[in-house]
Amino acid sequence: MFEGLKKKFSDFVDGLSKKEKKESELQQQPEAEKAEEKREESQRIEPEEKLQETEEEKKPESAPHEEKRAEPKPEPKPKVEKKEKQKGPDVTLGTKIKGVFLGKVRISERDADPFLEQLRVALLETDVNYDVAERLTLKLHDNLVGKEVGTRDIQKEVRNEIRSSLMQTLTKNSGVDILQRAKEKKQKSEGPFKILFLGPNGAGKTTTIAKIAHMLKTSGISCVISASDTFRAAAIEQSAIHAKRLGVDVIKGTYGADPASIAFDAVAYAKAHGLDAVLIDSAGRQETNKSLIEELKKMVRVNKPDLCIFIGEGIAGNSLLEQVKQFDQAAKLDGVILTKLDVDAKGGNTLSILSDTTVPVLYFGMGEKYTDLMPYSPQFVVDNIVPN
Repeated sequence: MFEGLKKKFSDFVDGLSKKEKKESELQQQPEAEKAEEKREESQRIEPEEKLQETEEEKKPESAPHEEKRAEPKPEPKPKVEKKEKQKGPDVTLGTKIKGVFLGKVRISERDADPFLEQLRVALLETDVNYDVAERLTLKLHDNLVGKEVGTRDIQKEVRNEIRSSLMQTLTKNSGVDILQRAKEKKQKSEGPFKILFLGPNGAGKTTTIAKIAHMLKTSGISCVISASDTFRAAAIEQSAIHAKRLGVDVIKGTYGADPASIAFDAVAYAKAHGLDAVLIDSAGRQETNKSLIEELKKMVRVNKPDLCIFIGEGIAGNSLLEQVKQFDQAAKLDGVILTKLDVDAKGGNTLSILSDTTVPVLYFGMGEKYTDLMPYSPQFVVDNIVPN
Protein backbone atom coordinates (compact mmCIF):
# COMPACT_ATOMS: atom_id res chain seq x y z
CA MET A 1 0.00 0.00 0.00
CA PHE A 2 1.39 3.39 -1.08
CA GLU A 3 4.62 1.60 -2.07
CA GLY A 4 5.20 3.99 -4.96
CA LEU A 5 4.97 7.12 -2.82
CA LYS A 6 7.02 5.49 -0.07
CA LYS A 7 9.91 4.75 -2.44
CA LYS A 8 9.87 8.19 -4.06
CA PHE A 9 9.92 10.04 -0.75
CA SER A 10 12.58 7.69 0.60
CA ASP A 11 14.80 8.38 -2.42
CA PHE A 12 14.29 12.11 -1.89
CA VAL A 13 15.19 11.94 1.80
CA ASP A 14 18.28 9.82 1.20
CA GLY A 15 19.52 11.93 -1.69
CA LEU A 16 19.09 15.29 0.01
CA SER A 17 20.45 14.14 3.37
CA LYS A 18 23.55 12.59 1.78
CA LYS A 19 24.17 15.76 -0.21
CA GLU A 20 23.86 18.01 2.83
CA LYS A 21 26.02 15.70 4.93
CA LYS A 22 28.75 15.78 2.32
CA GLU A 23 28.55 19.58 2.12
CA SER A 24 28.73 19.87 5.90
CA GLU A 25 31.80 17.61 6.06
CA LEU A 26 33.56 19.74 3.46
CA GLN A 27 32.68 22.94 5.27
CA GLN A 28 33.90 21.58 8.57
CA GLN A 29 37.30 20.44 7.19
CA PRO A 30 40.00 22.00 9.41
CA GLU A 31 41.73 25.02 7.96
CA ALA A 32 45.07 23.52 8.99
CA GLU A 33 44.51 20.64 6.57
CA LYS A 34 43.66 23.11 3.83
CA ALA A 35 46.85 25.06 4.54
CA GLU A 36 48.89 21.83 4.45
CA GLU A 37 47.36 20.91 1.10
CA LYS A 38 48.25 24.36 -0.27
CA ARG A 39 51.85 24.03 1.01
CA GLU A 40 52.27 20.60 -0.58
CA GLU A 41 50.85 21.90 -3.81
CA SER A 42 53.25 24.85 -3.85
CA GLN A 43 56.13 22.43 -3.33
CA ARG A 44 55.01 20.32 -6.24
CA ILE A 45 54.91 23.26 -8.64
CA GLU A 46 58.46 24.49 -7.84
CA PRO A 47 60.67 21.57 -9.00
CA GLU A 48 62.92 23.74 -11.16
CA GLU A 49 63.76 26.05 -8.29
CA LYS A 50 64.75 23.14 -6.04
CA LEU A 51 66.78 21.58 -8.87
CA GLN A 52 68.79 24.80 -9.22
CA GLU A 53 69.48 24.81 -5.50
CA THR A 54 70.80 21.20 -5.64
CA GLU A 55 73.11 21.96 -8.57
CA GLU A 56 74.55 24.98 -6.78
CA GLU A 57 75.37 22.81 -3.76
CA LYS A 58 77.39 20.42 -5.97
CA LYS A 59 79.39 23.27 -7.67
CA PRO A 60 83.12 23.45 -6.77
CA GLU A 61 84.46 26.62 -5.22
CA SER A 62 84.95 29.26 -7.87
CA ALA A 63 88.04 31.29 -8.54
CA PRO A 64 88.40 34.70 -6.87
CA HIS A 65 87.80 36.59 -10.07
CA GLU A 66 84.65 34.56 -10.61
CA GLU A 67 83.26 35.53 -7.21
CA LYS A 68 82.82 39.08 -8.47
CA ARG A 69 80.45 37.83 -11.09
CA ALA A 70 76.85 38.61 -10.15
CA GLU A 71 74.91 35.42 -9.65
CA PRO A 72 71.09 35.45 -9.67
CA LYS A 73 69.87 34.86 -6.18
CA PRO A 74 66.85 32.59 -5.64
CA GLU A 75 63.76 34.41 -4.59
CA PRO A 76 63.17 34.21 -0.86
CA LYS A 77 60.32 31.97 0.25
CA PRO A 78 57.19 33.79 1.26
CA LYS A 79 56.98 34.55 4.93
CA VAL A 80 53.33 33.63 4.95
CA GLU A 81 54.04 30.01 5.76
CA LYS A 82 56.10 30.92 8.79
CA LYS A 83 53.37 33.21 9.93
CA GLU A 84 50.82 30.40 9.56
CA LYS A 85 52.99 27.99 11.51
CA GLN A 86 53.40 30.47 14.33
CA LYS A 87 49.84 31.71 14.64
CA GLY A 88 47.79 28.75 13.29
CA PRO A 89 45.28 28.69 10.42
CA ASP A 90 43.18 31.76 9.63
CA VAL A 91 39.48 31.35 10.49
CA THR A 92 37.24 32.15 7.55
CA LEU A 93 33.95 34.00 7.89
CA GLY A 94 32.11 30.79 6.94
CA THR A 95 33.87 28.90 9.71
CA LYS A 96 32.97 31.61 12.22
CA ILE A 97 29.35 31.33 11.23
CA LYS A 98 29.55 27.55 11.53
CA GLY A 99 31.02 28.01 14.95
CA VAL A 100 27.91 29.80 16.11
CA PHE A 101 25.83 26.77 15.13
CA LEU A 102 28.26 24.08 16.13
CA GLY A 103 27.40 20.73 14.65
CA LYS A 104 24.69 22.11 12.35
CA VAL A 105 24.29 22.74 8.65
CA ARG A 106 21.93 25.02 6.75
CA ILE A 107 20.02 23.36 3.90
CA SER A 108 20.77 25.49 0.86
CA GLU A 109 18.45 26.27 -2.00
CA ARG A 110 21.13 25.30 -4.51
CA ASP A 111 21.34 21.80 -3.08
CA ALA A 112 17.64 21.29 -2.35
CA ASP A 113 16.14 22.46 -5.65
CA PRO A 114 17.45 19.59 -7.86
CA PHE A 115 16.08 17.04 -5.41
CA LEU A 116 12.75 18.87 -5.16
CA GLU A 117 12.45 18.84 -8.94
CA GLN A 118 13.10 15.09 -8.95
CA LEU A 119 10.45 14.70 -6.25
CA ARG A 120 7.92 16.68 -8.31
CA VAL A 121 8.37 14.30 -11.25
CA ALA A 122 8.25 11.29 -8.91
CA LEU A 123 4.90 12.44 -7.46
CA LEU A 124 3.42 12.70 -10.94
CA GLU A 125 4.57 9.14 -11.61
CA THR A 126 2.64 7.95 -8.54
CA ASP A 127 -0.71 9.43 -9.70
CA VAL A 128 -0.47 12.71 -7.81
CA ASN A 129 -2.23 15.49 -9.71
CA TYR A 130 0.11 18.07 -11.30
CA ASP A 131 -1.18 21.06 -9.30
CA VAL A 132 -1.03 19.03 -6.09
CA ALA A 133 2.55 17.91 -6.80
CA GLU A 134 3.49 21.52 -7.47
CA ARG A 135 1.97 22.78 -4.23
CA LEU A 136 3.51 20.00 -2.17
CA THR A 137 7.02 20.57 -3.50
CA LEU A 138 6.68 24.33 -2.98
CA LYS A 139 5.58 23.71 0.60
CA LEU A 140 8.59 21.46 1.15
CA HIS A 141 10.83 24.10 -0.40
CA ASP A 142 9.59 26.71 2.06
CA ASN A 143 9.96 24.33 5.00
CA LEU A 144 13.38 22.93 4.09
CA VAL A 145 15.44 25.66 2.44
CA GLY A 146 17.28 27.73 5.04
CA LYS A 147 16.51 25.27 7.80
CA GLU A 148 19.41 24.54 10.15
CA VAL A 149 19.68 20.89 11.11
CA GLY A 150 22.13 18.84 13.11
CA THR A 151 24.76 17.20 10.93
CA ARG A 152 24.01 13.88 12.60
CA ASP A 153 20.24 14.23 12.18
CA ILE A 154 19.91 15.52 8.60
CA GLN A 155 17.93 12.50 7.40
CA LYS A 156 15.64 12.60 10.43
CA GLU A 157 15.00 16.35 10.08
CA VAL A 158 14.22 16.11 6.35
CA ARG A 159 11.91 13.16 7.01
CA ASN A 160 10.09 15.08 9.74
CA GLU A 161 9.55 18.09 7.47
CA ILE A 162 8.02 15.84 4.79
CA ARG A 163 5.78 14.16 7.37
CA SER A 164 4.66 17.58 8.60
CA SER A 165 3.86 18.82 5.07
CA LEU A 166 1.93 15.65 4.28
CA MET A 167 0.00 15.83 7.53
CA GLN A 168 -1.08 19.40 6.73
CA THR A 169 -2.45 18.19 3.40
CA LEU A 170 -4.09 15.04 4.70
CA THR A 171 -5.89 16.74 7.60
CA LYS A 172 -7.24 19.65 5.56
CA ASN A 173 -10.79 18.27 5.28
CA SER A 174 -12.56 16.76 8.28
CA GLY A 175 -14.86 13.86 7.40
CA VAL A 176 -18.21 12.79 8.79
CA ASP A 177 -18.58 9.77 11.05
CA ILE A 178 -21.25 7.62 9.36
CA LEU A 179 -21.87 5.46 12.41
CA GLN A 180 -22.14 8.42 14.77
CA ARG A 181 -24.50 10.30 12.43
CA ALA A 182 -26.74 7.23 12.14
CA LYS A 183 -26.87 6.80 15.94
CA GLU A 184 -27.71 10.49 16.45
CA LYS A 185 -30.64 10.31 14.01
CA LYS A 186 -31.86 7.09 15.63
CA GLN A 187 -31.87 8.75 19.07
CA LYS A 188 -33.86 11.71 17.73
CA SER A 189 -36.40 9.38 16.07
CA GLU A 190 -36.30 11.48 12.91
CA GLY A 191 -36.85 8.62 10.50
CA PRO A 192 -34.33 6.41 8.72
CA PHE A 193 -30.80 7.62 8.04
CA LYS A 194 -30.45 7.67 4.24
CA ILE A 195 -27.15 7.23 2.41
CA LEU A 196 -26.85 7.42 -1.38
CA PHE A 197 -23.81 5.69 -2.87
CA LEU A 198 -22.63 6.75 -6.30
CA GLY A 199 -19.63 6.44 -8.59
CA PRO A 200 -18.38 4.79 -11.78
CA ASN A 201 -18.82 1.15 -12.75
CA GLY A 202 -16.38 -1.40 -11.40
CA ALA A 203 -15.28 0.58 -8.36
CA GLY A 204 -16.81 -1.89 -5.90
CA LYS A 205 -19.86 0.18 -4.97
CA THR A 206 -22.24 -2.69 -4.18
CA THR A 207 -19.62 -4.55 -2.13
CA THR A 208 -18.83 -1.38 -0.20
CA ILE A 209 -22.53 -0.90 0.59
CA ALA A 210 -22.54 -4.42 2.05
CA LYS A 211 -19.51 -3.51 4.19
CA ILE A 212 -21.30 -0.41 5.50
CA ALA A 213 -24.41 -2.52 6.23
CA HIS A 214 -22.25 -4.95 8.21
CA MET A 215 -20.64 -2.08 10.15
CA LEU A 216 -24.03 -0.57 11.03
CA LYS A 217 -25.63 -3.89 11.98
CA THR A 218 -22.78 -4.90 14.30
CA SER A 219 -23.16 -1.50 16.01
CA GLY A 220 -26.88 -1.92 16.62
CA ILE A 221 -28.15 0.07 13.63
CA SER A 222 -30.73 -1.83 11.58
CA CYS A 223 -30.85 -1.14 7.86
CA VAL A 224 -32.32 -2.04 4.49
CA ILE A 225 -30.52 -2.08 1.11
CA SER A 226 -32.16 -0.38 -1.85
CA ALA A 227 -31.10 -2.22 -5.06
CA SER A 228 -31.54 0.88 -7.20
CA ASP A 229 -28.95 -0.04 -9.83
CA THR A 230 -31.43 -1.03 -12.52
CA PHE A 231 -28.93 -0.44 -15.31
CA ARG A 232 -26.04 -2.90 -14.81
CA ALA A 233 -26.71 -6.59 -15.50
CA ALA A 234 -26.74 -8.74 -12.34
CA ALA A 235 -26.51 -5.69 -10.06
CA ILE A 236 -29.89 -6.44 -8.40
CA GLU A 237 -28.94 -10.07 -7.82
CA GLN A 238 -25.61 -9.02 -6.34
CA SER A 239 -27.34 -6.71 -3.82
CA ALA A 240 -29.78 -9.50 -2.92
CA ILE A 241 -26.95 -12.00 -2.30
CA HIS A 242 -25.11 -9.56 0.01
CA ALA A 243 -28.34 -8.79 1.89
CA LYS A 244 -29.04 -12.50 2.43
CA ARG A 245 -25.52 -13.13 3.74
CA LEU A 246 -25.74 -10.19 6.13
CA GLY A 247 -29.27 -10.93 7.28
CA VAL A 248 -30.70 -7.57 6.21
CA ASP A 249 -33.68 -6.72 4.04
CA VAL A 250 -33.45 -5.62 0.41
CA ILE A 251 -35.91 -3.68 -1.74
CA LYS A 252 -35.58 -4.34 -5.46
CA GLY A 253 -37.42 -3.76 -8.70
CA THR A 254 -36.90 -4.76 -12.31
CA TYR A 255 -34.17 -3.77 -14.72
CA GLY A 256 -34.99 -0.54 -16.48
CA ALA A 257 -37.25 0.67 -13.64
CA ASP A 258 -36.91 4.16 -12.22
CA PRO A 259 -34.13 3.96 -9.58
CA ALA A 260 -35.50 6.99 -7.70
CA SER A 261 -38.84 5.21 -7.17
CA ILE A 262 -37.16 2.05 -5.86
CA ALA A 263 -35.17 4.13 -3.36
CA PHE A 264 -38.41 5.88 -2.36
CA ASP A 265 -40.04 2.49 -1.70
CA ALA A 266 -37.03 1.45 0.42
CA VAL A 267 -37.38 4.58 2.57
CA ALA A 268 -41.12 3.88 3.02
CA TYR A 269 -40.32 0.27 3.96
CA ALA A 270 -37.79 1.42 6.59
CA LYS A 271 -40.33 3.79 8.13
CA ALA A 272 -43.02 1.10 8.24
CA HIS A 273 -40.73 -1.48 9.85
CA GLY A 274 -38.86 0.86 12.19
CA LEU A 275 -35.49 0.40 10.52
CA ASP A 276 -32.74 2.87 11.29
CA ALA A 277 -30.98 3.30 7.94
CA VAL A 278 -31.47 2.96 4.17
CA LEU A 279 -28.44 2.23 1.97
CA ILE A 280 -29.22 3.26 -1.61
CA ASP A 281 -27.28 1.73 -4.49
CA SER A 282 -27.19 3.51 -7.85
CA ALA A 283 -26.12 2.74 -11.39
CA GLY A 284 -22.45 3.13 -12.10
CA ARG A 285 -21.87 6.00 -14.46
CA GLN A 286 -19.11 8.12 -15.86
CA GLU A 287 -19.13 11.82 -15.17
CA THR A 288 -19.44 12.42 -18.94
CA ASN A 289 -22.79 10.55 -19.22
CA LYS A 290 -25.19 13.47 -18.93
CA SER A 291 -28.42 11.44 -18.94
CA LEU A 292 -27.27 9.25 -16.03
CA ILE A 293 -26.04 12.30 -14.15
CA GLU A 294 -29.51 13.84 -14.50
CA GLU A 295 -31.01 10.60 -13.20
CA LEU A 296 -28.71 10.85 -10.20
CA LYS A 297 -29.88 14.40 -9.51
CA LYS A 298 -33.48 13.15 -9.56
CA MET A 299 -32.64 10.48 -6.94
CA VAL A 300 -31.27 13.23 -4.71
CA ARG A 301 -34.35 15.46 -5.17
CA VAL A 302 -36.85 12.68 -4.51
CA ASN A 303 -35.19 10.94 -1.56
CA LYS A 304 -33.20 13.77 0.06
CA PRO A 305 -30.37 11.57 1.37
CA ASP A 306 -28.57 12.54 4.59
CA LEU A 307 -25.23 11.66 2.97
CA CYS A 308 -24.00 11.29 -0.59
CA ILE A 309 -20.88 9.14 -0.72
CA PHE A 310 -18.67 8.61 -3.75
CA ILE A 311 -17.10 5.17 -4.23
CA GLY A 312 -13.92 5.24 -6.34
CA GLU A 313 -11.00 2.98 -7.07
CA GLY A 314 -7.77 3.94 -5.39
CA ILE A 315 -5.98 2.61 -8.47
CA ALA A 316 -7.96 4.72 -10.97
CA GLY A 317 -5.17 7.23 -11.54
CA ASN A 318 -5.60 10.94 -12.18
CA SER A 319 -9.09 10.41 -13.66
CA LEU A 320 -10.38 9.80 -10.13
CA LEU A 321 -9.87 13.42 -9.12
CA GLU A 322 -11.94 14.67 -12.07
CA GLN A 323 -14.67 12.14 -11.28
CA VAL A 324 -14.92 13.38 -7.70
CA LYS A 325 -15.20 16.97 -8.87
CA GLN A 326 -17.93 16.22 -11.41
CA PHE A 327 -20.00 14.07 -9.05
CA ASP A 328 -19.63 16.71 -6.37
CA GLN A 329 -21.24 19.22 -8.72
CA ALA A 330 -24.10 16.85 -9.58
CA ALA A 331 -24.82 15.74 -6.01
CA LYS A 332 -23.04 17.52 -3.21
CA LEU A 333 -20.65 14.88 -1.88
CA ASP A 334 -20.16 14.35 1.83
CA GLY A 335 -17.29 11.93 1.52
CA VAL A 336 -15.27 9.49 -0.52
CA ILE A 337 -14.53 5.82 0.06
CA LEU A 338 -11.46 4.62 -1.82
CA THR A 339 -11.54 0.94 -2.71
CA LYS A 340 -8.87 -1.59 -3.67
CA LEU A 341 -6.23 0.17 -1.61
CA ASP A 342 -4.75 -3.23 -0.81
CA VAL A 343 -3.53 -3.46 -4.42
CA ASP A 344 -2.65 0.21 -4.89
CA ALA A 345 1.05 0.28 -5.71
CA LYS A 346 1.21 4.06 -6.02
CA GLY A 347 -1.11 5.87 -3.61
CA GLY A 348 -1.07 9.36 -5.10
CA ASN A 349 -4.86 9.58 -5.49
CA THR A 350 -5.39 10.09 -1.77
CA LEU A 351 -3.08 13.11 -1.77
CA SER A 352 -4.78 14.55 -4.86
CA ILE A 353 -8.36 14.26 -3.54
CA LEU A 354 -7.54 15.66 -0.12
CA SER A 355 -5.46 18.50 -1.50
CA ASP A 356 -7.48 19.54 -4.55
CA THR A 357 -11.10 19.15 -3.35
CA THR A 358 -13.14 19.92 -0.24
CA VAL A 359 -14.46 16.34 -0.13
CA PRO A 360 -13.00 14.25 2.72
CA VAL A 361 -11.95 10.62 2.46
CA LEU A 362 -13.98 8.53 4.93
CA TYR A 363 -12.85 4.93 4.50
CA PHE A 364 -10.38 2.70 2.70
CA GLY A 365 -11.55 -0.55 1.13
CA MET A 366 -8.82 -3.10 1.85
CA GLY A 367 -10.24 -6.39 0.55
CA GLU A 368 -13.35 -8.44 -0.22
CA LYS A 369 -14.38 -9.34 3.33
CA TYR A 370 -17.15 -7.36 5.03
CA THR A 371 -14.69 -6.36 7.73
CA ASP A 372 -12.17 -5.02 5.20
CA LEU A 373 -13.24 -1.40 5.63
CA MET A 374 -10.78 0.81 7.45
CA PRO A 375 -11.68 4.31 8.73
CA TYR A 376 -9.54 6.96 7.11
CA SER A 377 -6.54 7.96 9.22
CA PRO A 378 -4.06 10.69 8.19
CA GLN A 379 -1.51 9.22 10.59
CA PHE A 380 -1.85 5.80 8.92
CA VAL A 381 -1.24 7.32 5.47
CA VAL A 382 1.78 9.36 6.58
CA ASP A 383 3.30 6.40 8.42
CA ASN A 384 2.95 4.28 5.29
CA ILE A 385 4.39 6.90 2.95
CA VAL A 386 7.19 8.23 5.16
CA PRO A 387 7.79 5.81 8.06
CA ASN A 388 8.91 7.55 11.23
